[in-house]
Amino acid sequence: MSLWSISWSYLWNRKVTTLLTILSVALGVGLISAVLTLREETQKRFETEGQAFDIVLGAKGNPLQLVLSTVYFLDAPTGNINISVFNELKDHEDVTAAFPIGMGDSYKGYRIIGTTRDLMDFTYGDRTPYALAAGHYFEKPYEVVVGANVAQDANLELGDTFVGTHGFVDIASLVHKDHPYTVTGILARSGSPNDRAIFCDIQSVWDVHAHCEGHDHEAGESCAHQPGNEITAALIKLASPAIRFEFKQNVNRNYNAMAAIPIQEIQKLYEQLLGIAKLVLLAIGYLVVAISSLSILIGLYMAILQRKRDLAIMRALGASRGEIFGAVIIEAFWVTLLGIGAGWLMGALVCMVLNYYLVAQLGFHVPAVQMTPDLIAAYSTVILMGLVAGILPAWQAYRTDVARDLADL
Repeated sequence: MSLWSISWSYLWNRKVTTLLTILSVALGVGLISAVLTLREETQKRFETEGQAFDIVLGAKGNPLQLVLSTVYFLDAPTGNINISVFNELKDHEDVTAAFPIGMGDSYKGYRIIGTTRDLMDFTYGDRTPYALAAGHYFEKPYEVVVGANVAQDANLELGDTFVGTHGFVDIASLVHKDHPYTVTGILARSGSPNDRAIFCDIQSVWDVHAHCEGHDHEAGESCAHQPGNEITAALIKLASPAIRFEFKQNVNRNYNAMAAIPIQEIQKLYEQLLGIAKLVLLAIGYLVVAISSLSILIGLYMAILQRKRDLAIMRALGASRGEIFGAVIIEAFWVTLLGIGAGWLMGALVCMVLNYYLVAQLGFHVPAVQMTPDLIAAYSTVILMGLVAGILPAWQAYRTDVARDLADL
């Protein structure tokens, strides 16, 4: 028999201890796998969407809030700006595309986004986030195109009608009953925030809010008291990403508006907040693995004490000290490798469960655990820790006194 098969046999002679040790390793590896995958994929998705537009224009306030509300539909708008600012900047020599955004209403928690028809033709890289799965784009006021999540969750089909609610909270008393929308198109699922949005002509938003002065506005609501004169925000594409900062500074100095760079704000968010959370969770994962390594050490050490006679017989039959040492190290390797395999499955399961939440809340699809360089490095570290844990028991086996142990037979 080879050392590998001997080691395997010894492990399964103590099934309960082996399985518990594998489970402890798997818990740590599963946590590490899930954290690294979620961090990698969510950051990638956020940054991909953040790079679609160079500048987000809106009312003065918190730039991160402006980006989250306009690009990701996650926060309340910072307010309204006069459309004259948008019109002036749209004609700026460095601007290649500019799209107005009007917000203030929602339907079943999904935001109704007023914009212009040309936004639906916008693409970046190889992505077509506004591609249609069915129907056609809006062509006149009160026609809407709905995202994949909206169509699925709200059970909307082509030709269906619905009315929006003033603000982003579903309150019956704030429903715009006299302004029904008609679904003319359904967007293909893009794995972007657009899956959670409803798009219409911006004139629809202006018309709906022409008489909303009497509403009690809740925090985060946007209402244009002068229809056609104000917008909530604007998405701007520049001739070159290199001039983002200069353009931003120009807007913030010279206009009654604020410009923010989406990718810059998202990177700040990850570095300042989510980066710390990732480090804490990774630290917990590695701590669990360290404890698991201690379990490997104790388990193997106790097994060596129980197998003194077996080891002595192996030595008497010709096994060298190095082979005995290697057999114990292989046992530690088996336990660690099986723990990593089970941990990978646990991490994939966690990612699958969280994927349903992220698709519903953000429109972001998170795949199963991917073998990224960071994850390969983490798994290599776990294997190293497992092998190191096997050194002391292996050394104890290496020092077996053949004559003494055989004398006890």
